Amino acid sequence: MNTPLGSIPPRLLKFRHQYVVYFRVLGLVALSLLCFWPGLIFSYGWESVSSRYPLEMAFSGMYLMAFSVGYVCWWRLKLRQTIQVFSDHLLIHRKGKKTEVRFENIEAVQAVCWSLFYVKMKNGEKHYFNSTLERVDYIWEGVYSHRPELFKKEEYESFRIKLVQYDHHQKRKEWFFRHRFLDVLNWCFLPMVFMSTIYWYQSQEVQIYQPVYYFFRLTMYSALTLLSTAFVYMIIIKKLVFDKKVEEQLEAEPSDKLRDLDYENVIIQRTKFFQTVSVVALFTMIIQSDFNMYTLTKLRGNVANFHLIEGKTMLVDNRYNCSSCKYSIQDGDVVVYSKGQIGQVIARGGDVIGQVSENKTGRSIASINTETVMMVPKGKVALRLAGDDEMIIIEESDLVGKLQN
Repeated sequence: MNTPLGSIPPRLLKFRHQYVVYFRVLGLVALSLLCFWPGLIFSYGWESVSSRYPLEMAFSGMYLMAFSVGYVCWWRLKLRQTIQVFSDHLLIHRKGKKTEVRFENIEAVQAVCWSLFYVKMKNGEKHYFNSTLERVDYIWEGVYSHRPELFKKEEYESFRIKLVQYDHHQKRKEWFFRHRFLDVLNWCFLPMVFMSTIYWYQSQEVQIYQPVYYFFRLTMYSALTLLSTAFVYMIIIKKLVFDKKVEEQLEAEPSDKLRDLDYENVIIQRTKFFQTVSVVALFTMIIQSDFNMYTLTKLRGNVANFHLIEGKTMLVDNRYNCSSCKYSIQDGDVVVYSKGQIGQVIARGGDVIGQVSENKTGRSIASINTETVMMVPKGKVALRLAGDDEMIIIEESDLVGKLQN
């Protein structure tokens, strides 16, 4: 059942190249976030950005934290690691240092999950391995060949099949952009059509005051849609098609680990076609539902006058940011404006309200109960402030959206 290693040269197992690409892409995303958010904060202020985009900032922070921890604990240790498998020991090369793992000094071998397993040495040290290494099953088989007493036969065979399945799965990832027409269609053409279509469609119905942030969000939606569909289909065909084929193949001939490249090519190509159909459907759903025009905000300050609870996170419909478009604000609407502040619409451009006077900051403020009147200028909105009977007149471009109860 196992591969004899005593009569062959040591096998050199390298860290898979696609994970170097993954690391660079993840690093580029992290760098983009580190440039984007400080730029937005510098332009609009911390209070405004943190109140208007709390969910986006929270996810960005979690991503940066995860990337940092991942680099310190995993990436920097694995990127330049290679392992030689001998008949009686392993030789781990890492950053110019060599670590010898002799099989006779192993106390236990334990499969953890997926393709991850470790060997525990008699001195308590543990060495972890998984399918990010090419042909990691050679380590599993090498230890079994020299120390079969450390394994239960059924567990050894079961996990050996799983390691071969994951090895094939990792190799198929190298074909990720092999089908050029479908790949260009899925990853370039469709996102461009999606962003241009939704912009043309939404710009006729709503006001887009921050086009940079608008297209940034569309780019994130496109990337998320493409990555999620690719991941889902990849897992489906792995579990339902390729894993079963490997299992049947190894049961028929335990030493036959070869992939059927023509068969895999056909399956992957068809899967990418189904991904194209799914992506078109999801993009269409986003366009029809204006899904990208909704955000979350956390209520701050005294908002009891509007029958709202301080600290509660609420949905904001960003389509309602004008007074003369399809989604016009109406008197009585509770809106988010400027730096995440809350106000209630009491008048729009052309409406008559109580006369106002200028405050020190140049904003127009007055008592709602005053007997003098004035007309709200076109392109502006009069809001009742939370917590008092004062009102403020703002530019429509300061509107973020309407709170949804």
